[in-house]
Amino acid sequence: MPDRDPAYVLLVSILILIFVPVCGLAADQVENSSEPIILGLIPSGNTSPFHMELIKGVTKEAANHNWTVIVLPPDSEENITAQKQAMRDLIGRHVRVIGLNTLNTSALAPEVQEASDAGIPVLLYNTLTPAQNLNVAEYIGYNQFTGAAELGSYASRILAEKKNEAPDTVQGKVFILRGLPGFHADHRTSGFKTGLSQSPGITIADEKVAGWDRETAKTIAVQALKDHPDISIFYGNSDEMAIGSAMAASERGKKVNSAVFCLGVDGNTPTLEMIKNGTMTATLGVYPDRMGSTVVQQAVKILKGEQVPMYLETPSTVVDAHNLNAYLNGSTWTDPVDSVPEKEIT
Repeated sequence: MPDRDPAYVLLVSILILIFVPVCGLAADQVENSSEPIILGLIPSGNTSPFHMELIKGVTKEAANHNWTVIVLPPDSEENITAQKQAMRDLIGRHVRVIGLNTLNTSALAPEVQEASDAGIPVLLYNTLTPAQNLNVAEYIGYNQFTGAAELGSYASRILAEKKNEAPDTVQGKVFILRGLPGFHADHRTSGFKTGLSQSPGITIADEKVAGWDRETAKTIAVQALKDHPDISIFYGNSDEMAIGSAMAASERGKKVNSAVFCLGVDGNTPTLEMIKNGTMTATLGVYPDRMGSTVVQQAVKILKGEQVPMYLETPSTVVDAHNLNAYLNGSTWTDPVDSVPEKEIT
């Protein structure tokens, strides 16, 4: 994505160490090892605020345990080849544990197996969708379908309130900005439509792939408003695409939260600032920094030989101007819970 924020810096530490098997380490070895414990982190991208905030959460929590973090992001979320190389790189550096977020889990199956064979547990984060034939230590993430459904239900309610109608009779049009093809976009789109179903009068004007990108979303949304000037709601599978729609609305002279509502998914800092100043409607807050700290906390347990759930669900909540401060101060956060796999949508 083109909107790289210079305030965020990727922490990339390149260290060489003697390999020590990771399973069943004593607690004091994990917390007070004389050798550095290295966690390798492979995000699916390197410029989105979601990834940057999650990385900050990982590095901050890792510092609490005197761990080192190596972050090896691809140059784009579609570059699965770069993620495969990053996996091989981290295995070659003998890291103790790997956190991975990818749009294509099956493509990385050989590298995940190679890590497992080397005694390096792999945690898949930002997903509860099981990967076929992958030896994964744990899945960590929010339920994308149910979270998006909650956001869809919220969209129905606010449109009904604006028009002083009931949700079951209100009418309107929604334009959906989808992420890159894959289970993330599928869950977030299908869930949102399910949430909208309480309002049969709200129809989908169209949906287009904007690839998680702000500028692409803006271009698509500008054209959408030309084709469908009566759009009531823009929904982006990510905050960045929702921001693009808000920019498009402004360009077309449509005031956000008056002429049109703009909603996204992530709960990123730039979006929260826009909600505060009234230029964005709402986001599904998924606590990216706390998800990152959870990855480290679970990695610590795994290296100590503790049992962890295969699917650990982190919370999500719709954030708008009414509960923005509560989200920011952390009072809406709830502890992650043992969960179930999120079925892939076909």
